[in-house]
Amino acid sequence: MNKYIKTILLALATTLFTACDDWLDISPKTQIKSDDNYASEQGYKDALTGVYLLMAEENLYGKELTFGMLDAMAQYYTGMRSNNTYTYDAAFDYDNTECESRINGIWSKMYTALANLNELIKHIDQSDAQLFTGRNRSLIRGEAYALRAFMHFDLARLWGCSYIVNKNDKCIPYVKTVSAGVTPLSTVEEVMNLALADLNVAQTELKCDPVIQSNLMIENNDAAYEQGRTFKMNYYATQLLEARILLYLGQHKEALAAAMEVIQQNTFYWTPETEITTSESALRNRIFSEELVFCLYDSNLRNRYSTYFTTKENGLIMNEAGYQAVYELYTPGFSGDYRYAYQNEELDGNYFNTKFMQPTSGNSQFMFRIPLMRLSEAYYIAAECELQLNQDIPACVGYLNTVRSHRNLTDGIANTISKEEAQEEILKEYRKEFMCEGQLYYYFKRLNYTAIPIVTAVGNLVTTNYVEPNYIFPLPDDEIEYGGRNDE
Repeated sequence: MNKYIKTILLALATTLFTACDDWLDISPKTQIKSDDNYASEQGYKDALTGVYLLMAEENLYGKELTFGMLDAMAQYYTGMRSNNTYTYDAAFDYDNTECESRINGIWSKMYTALANLNELIKHIDQSDAQLFTGRNRSLIRGEAYALRAFMHFDLARLWGCSYIVNKNDKCIPYVKTVSAGVTPLSTVEEVMNLALADLNVAQTELKCDPVIQSNLMIENNDAAYEQGRTFKMNYYATQLLEARILLYLGQHKEALAAAMEVIQQNTFYWTPETEITTSESALRNRIFSEELVFCLYDSNLRNRYSTYFTTKENGLIMNEAGYQAVYELYTPGFSGDYRYAYQNEELDGNYFNTKFMQPTSGNSQFMFRIPLMRLSEAYYIAAECELQLNQDIPACVGYLNTVRSHRNLTDGIANTISKEEAQEEILKEYRKEFMCEGQLYYYFKRLNYTAIPIVTAVGNLVTTNYVEPNYIFPLPDDEIEYGGRNDE
C-alpha cells in the first residue's frame, strides 16, 4: 500500500499546479483532489461521487466482490467450463496468474478509494460549515466515515482470519490518513473496533438523513442532492453494517439491536408482487429494488451482464443439479419461489442468474443497481442472533418466514426444528437470496466452514461434495516489498 500511496501523492502534488476545471476534465471524480478542489461544496460532492464510482468498478463491487470472485469461491457456478478462469478462484488456487491479478486488483483499488476518502475526511473535518448548503456537510461527512468502515471491514474479511479463529491475526492496515509513511497492520479485532468507531461518527452525522423521515428527499435549498439515498451510504445502511460487524464479533445482543433498527424503519420496504411477477419482461423488477438499503449505480452493468450471464463460453452458470439444489426444487412448493421463478433463465441445460438483466426499454427504477445491502439481511441477522443468544427457535423461524413469505414461499418453516436445523435454514436462505452479491462466501468464512459444500440434486436425491477453502488472501508482493510487511 505504501507504493500505492506514493503514486497517489504524486498525482495529488501534480493537481496542486493544475486548474480545478482542467483537472476535472482530465480525471473526473476518480483521483484525490487538491486543496483547491475543496474550496467549494461541489468539490466535496465530486470527491465522494468519485469514491462511489471507484467502488463500482470491476476490481471491486462491480464484479469481483459481488458476482465474480467471491461467488465463484462460494461454489455457485457449478456449470462453468473448465477453461473459465474463475475455476481457479473456485479451487482457491491463489498462485494462478488470473486469480493473483484479481486479488492484487482488489487491494490496489480498495486503498485508492480509501486514500480518496481520507483526503476528503481531512478537509471536511477542518471545513467551515458555512461552505455547505443545508445538511450537506453532515451527509457528506457521515457517508465518508461510513464508507471507510465498510471497505476496511471487507478488506479484513478477505485478508484476515475469521474472528472466531484468531482475532489477533494481523491482517490489514486501517488507513486513516494520506501519508507516504507505512501504516502498521492491525489485528482483526482492531479493524473491527476502528470500523465501529468510524460508524459511530457516521451515525451521529447521519441523524439528519432524510431516510429517517421515511423520505428519500426533504425539501431545502439543495433537495436534489438528497435524492437517491439508496445509492448513498445512508443512516440505515450504517445500522446494517454495524449489525454485520457485531455479528462477525459474536456480539449477538448488540447485533440484534442494530438489525432491529433496519427492520423497524419505514423507508425501505418489500418489493410489491406485481413488480416481480409482471408478464412484461422490460418492466420486471428482478433486483427487488425497493429492498436495497445500499447499492451502487453502474452504467456498465448491461455489458457485464451480457459477458458473464448470457453465454456458456465465459458464463458464470449453474448446472441443472446445482440449480435444483440451491432452490430446493426437490421439495414440493419451492417452485413458486420468486427467486427461482424470476431471477434465472435456462440455456441448454444450464442456468444464469438474471438479477443484472438490463432491458433496453422499461422502468429505469430497476436498472443499473449493484446490491451491497438489502432489507432481508437484517432479518437473517436477527434470526441468527435470536438463535445464538436465546436459542429462541420460534423467533428465529419467524424472521426467516417473513422473508420467505415475500418470496412466495407460503409454507413456513416449523417452530419445532432443532437449533442445528434452524442454522441450516439460514444457510439455505443465504444461498437463494444473495446470489451475485458476494455474501454467501462471507457467511462461510464467518462461521469457519472447514469445507465449503457444493450441493447438487437430481430428482429427490441430494448429494454434497466439498471444497477445502483458503480464507486468507495473500498480501500483494508490492505490499510486502514496499510496506516492509515481512517484519510484521
